[in-house]
Amino acid sequence: MPEAAADATRTAKASDSLALDAGADPFAGRPSVEAPVGAASMILEGLSLHAPPGLVLQRALLGEPDSDTERTAFAIARPVDGGDPGEVVFYRGRGPDGTMAISAIFPAPPLIVVDAGCSPESRLLGVGQRSVLAELGVACAPSMVAARPTRYVAVIDSGTAAKIRFAVTIADPEGSAPLSVDALVSDRDGDGRDDLALRVSLEGGGLTLEPAPAVFAISAWLDRPAGPSRDTEAIEASFRSLGEWAAAHAGRVKEAPEVPGYVAHVRALWRAACGESGAARVVAVSGAGITCDVPRALEALGLAEVRAFATMGQPMWAALALGRAERPPASRTSTRVAEALKWITPKAPAASARLIRKAAAVPESELGREPSWGPLAFEPSGKLLIRTRAGVVRLDADLGDEVAAGVPDWKASVTSPDGAMTWIAVYDNCDGLPLRAAFEPKAGGDRRDLLLPLLPIGDRCAGGRAGLVQALPVAWGGGGLEAIVDGEPVLISPDLVHASLLASFFDQPPTAGAPRSPDGKAYVIATEVGFVVQSEAGVRLLRASELDGTYPEQEHCVVSNDTTHVACVHGGAVWGGTWDAPVPTAGRP
Repeated sequence: MPEAAADATRTAKASDSLALDAGADPFAGRPSVEAPVGAASMILEGLSLHAPPGLVLQRALLGEPDSDTERTAFAIARPVDGGDPGEVVFYRGRGPDGTMAISAIFPAPPLIVVDAGCSPESRLLGVGQRSVLAELGVACAPSMVAARPTRYVAVIDSGTAAKIRFAVTIADPEGSAPLSVDALVSDRDGDGRDDLALRVSLEGGGLTLEPAPAVFAISAWLDRPAGPSRDTEAIEASFRSLGEWAAAHAGRVKEAPEVPGYVAHVRALWRAACGESGAARVVAVSGAGITCDVPRALEALGLAEVRAFATMGQPMWAALALGRAERPPASRTSTRVAEALKWITPKAPAASARLIRKAAAVPESELGREPSWGPLAFEPSGKLLIRTRAGVVRLDADLGDEVAAGVPDWKASVTSPDGAMTWIAVYDNCDGLPLRAAFEPKAGGDRRDLLLPLLPIGDRCAGGRAGLVQALPVAWGGGGLEAIVDGEPVLISPDLVHASLLASFFDQPPTAGAPRSPDGKAYVIATEVGFVVQSEAGVRLLRASELDGTYPEQEHCVVSNDTTHVACVHGGAVWGGTWDAPVPTAGRP
């Protein structure tokens, strides 16, 4: 792009931003006029608009007056009865009696839900000198909506011949946060041609997000003789601005608690709007789709969450957030990871292993991503038990002794305290809704699925297929099921009807194979930067040079009562490590 045009683009974007800050929304558009209920015709400024045969008008909008062209108008028309969302009617010119002639009709695509019981909803706005945004949609009972598109939004230009410039369908699954698409047609780069910008806004609320003001991203295309050219700076600037807000608040004690929810809100926007997510609620049906190549902005958002948890004095939560921050499609910048580690270590001092020893015993582990209690468990003495197919083996990680333990093994299945239900999976259905946990009754009957307060992170659905999600059980007692799902601590209620984010671990009875000590007072989680151990003595970050680069791959980790020993499974093998005892003055969790 020539420098002058680039300067004009930056000026236009700055003007849009300033207008929003000042309260004048450039995407507000020119409003239409609602038609009388059941009217087949209406008069605007002396011009008569008639609906196509068998339809009635919902709303209409006259084109901008222009002495050099014929008068134009747009209207939305639909059947009198039923849930048909209707069609967009374009009028050009008028007869001697003032009646405008129908020049073109643009129906909604067949993807729209038109089940009985759905009621039509519409929107019609002038979004440029000769352009309108038309929205045709239906409002349905939640059980009828599923994940099918319920709305159609099109930007239509009148020009010499009316044509659709861009169109999308929008899905509104039950429990999803409110989403809207607005448009602005203007000369963004100063070349005399009208360009298109779309604003996708997502409000807080629904099943996964706390009520909050909308966050939005702007995607834009520059009109070129060869066709539309994507203005990549627009979408990058949107997400960069959102990340800057999070970063600015993450280091402030009073404001840090707002940041994790805000980051989840922005990630939900990315998932809903961007084609790369594989589960976008906004899908283009005419024109180029919305893509968001914003890896650095996504990393910045995630790192702001890390810093917020560190500011709040929750280093284990911060370390888990770091793993989420560096997950594709977010970029991974080694210098930023090192910087994030400096936020964590003041709250969780790092310690290096004195000894790492690999066991000869082969652990019996469950295949796949089914939640399970691991094959390792420490005894109160500090010796490690390893569940194998041939029985339980006892390892002394300090001396290297490895003998048959002569104790019963424990089950891998994660079963409720009353033995009635087994946790069998967490999965992403790639339908724009949160992750789901699945439970199976022991006595037979229907499987129970529960929506979790977690929207997936990353592009797991980009291949178009649903998949299982990593889930680590921590404890299951009278207080419910504590777990870490997709890197986030979660609590599922005892009756399996509600789930919430977990602010801190409970004091529930320990289970063999859980990431806890035998007395239940210490926890260990393998994170991006090492093993975070939380106990009554404080929080520590345990590392070992032999294990550098493998921490996120470690599985089924356990910790001893005094937190001087940690053991994990990596690559199908067991290792046990020894660290010095924590310093008594370490900060408390």
